[in-house]
Amino acid sequence: MAGRRTFFFEGLGVSEGIAIGPAYVIESEDFRTESWQIEESEVEAELQRFHEAVGLAAEELRGIRQQVLEKIDRQQASIFDAHLLILEDPQIVDETVRRIRHERRNAEAVLWEVTQQIGEMMKSLGDSYFAERNHDLYDVSRRVIKFLLRIYAESHPALPREGCIVVANGLGPAETAQFSKDHVLGICTNEGAATSHAAIMAKAFSIPACVGLEHITHYIRSGDMLVLDGGEGKVILNPTADQIEFYREKGEVWKKRLESLRTLRDVPAITLDGVTISMMANLEFPEELDTVDLNGAEGIGLFRTEFMYLERTSLPTEEEHLRSYGHVLAKLGDKPVVMRTIDIGGDKLPSDQPVHEFNPFMGVRAIRLCLQRPDLFRAQLRAMAMAHAGRELNIMIPMISGLTELRESRNILDDILERLDREGVNPPSKVNLGAMIEIPSAALQTRTLCEEADFLSIGTNDLVQYTLAVDRVNKAVASLYRQTHPAVLQLISMVVEGAKETRTPVSVCGEMASDPKLAVLLVGLGIRSLSMSPSSIGAVKQVLRGLSCADAEAIAAEALRQDTPEDVEVLLHFRLKELQAKIDHEPVG
Repeated sequence: MAGRRTFFFEGLGVSEGIAIGPAYVIESEDFRTESWQIEESEVEAELQRFHEAVGLAAEELRGIRQQVLEKIDRQQASIFDAHLLILEDPQIVDETVRRIRHERRNAEAVLWEVTQQIGEMMKSLGDSYFAERNHDLYDVSRRVIKFLLRIYAESHPALPREGCIVVANGLGPAETAQFSKDHVLGICTNEGAATSHAAIMAKAFSIPACVGLEHITHYIRSGDMLVLDGGEGKVILNPTADQIEFYREKGEVWKKRLESLRTLRDVPAITLDGVTISMMANLEFPEELDTVDLNGAEGIGLFRTEFMYLERTSLPTEEEHLRSYGHVLAKLGDKPVVMRTIDIGGDKLPSDQPVHEFNPFMGVRAIRLCLQRPDLFRAQLRAMAMAHAGRELNIMIPMISGLTELRESRNILDDILERLDREGVNPPSKVNLGAMIEIPSAALQTRTLCEEADFLSIGTNDLVQYTLAVDRVNKAVASLYRQTHPAVLQLISMVVEGAKETRTPVSVCGEMASDPKLAVLLVGLGIRSLSMSPSSIGAVKQVLRGLSCADAEAIAAEALRQDTPEDVEVLLHFRLKELQAKIDHEPVG
């Protein structure tokens, strides 16, 4: 390492932990899919060659699925069911067949062009989550092309026997699933998002991972020494001896802290003065269900249902909704679940004619889409009601801007419940309809909404975005996206106060709840139910159990008097530091 310059890279940490070791770079595959014409008499043989490659790719995927089923669990293995569905997707397969016939060209060139066209369309939608689905699409197409080109090697190069940190442009779930923790210490990629299947698989294996590093593969070669911090989203190339020692110690501290937090799994979040805070989990995919129980969540405070619409060429049926919701409820037993209705735009729906909007964040999405497309809304609501037969049903409506949308939603839900009753369907024991507060107009109308809403949930991610007019996925204005902005805190306080008159329950289900410092602020503002990523529950619970609710209220009152986000952050830092020092110096017993 002597004489070699140290480089620092920052991305998005998606799986916590510290990894120190040599890099192993997986080069991007270049399939030389040259295009050539074929004779009319060769078309059928070319089509047969294509279908055989699809069949071999499906067989390989089923084998990988079985490995994951044996090594992890059924939920993780179901990822590859989606890959198998891509191999049956008429938008890909039928279009490839049509173009081979019409253009009389070789299968691999046509398939790759079709893949790129669909991939670019998905990328142009402007949503990081759906852009990430490109990994699945390209992973499947590359697999088929390997068989067309008679490349029968493994889906990734053989990893060295000793531990290494995998460096790649991007990794699909099939590649990640075949990694062994004995060989792979960590993962870092140019591309990726927290919502990717690969990120979920890394968490399942407890492999530290950092994505979104952009050009890291341009700088690193196999054998280079790396330090990866999966919590901070940092990678160091050619670290100094002092840096290695620092991160080695940090890794040991993290492991001990993780063991300590796990002891809180079955302990309630009760403040020193006896106030109980409900600790719920956000659920993005059914694959995450095991982490909900592992981290001691009391239930699901936000069940995102958008996964039902991913990687499809047709809308999910009522039966598919019912089966998926039933699986989640069965896994959770008697724990409460808050189901959010679909929160995507019309541009994300399976369609032969995709809808393009200039500004989808302000367009037809969430409840606006549902009210314009009652067929979508009704299928989802009916399935939710039937899945909750005999148990309490909590439905949350996203992007409510005022009372009219909530009333229309209630009318549709009531009509569905009446129809199910006439059909003799066993009804839920109780039905609660809630509104997400993520648009300032809804926050300003809290008292009015509480007259008809059974509960409210503050979605801080979008509330910050809409209040500050900042696109949270736009790097150019990312510095303006501040959860501690006084205007955001004032709106949250306004919602809590407005709900008190009708005793309407209020929770927070945005990213603010996952940050221990901000969770203290939320409790001080009057929030008594927090919903967060499952892995954050232990850390938040530990902080809340170490202070009184009166302390949190005093901090929040002082925060509301600050002028800037920076002032609020400095205040939080020093007040919590003072409280910790006070606890440390109190005599035991």
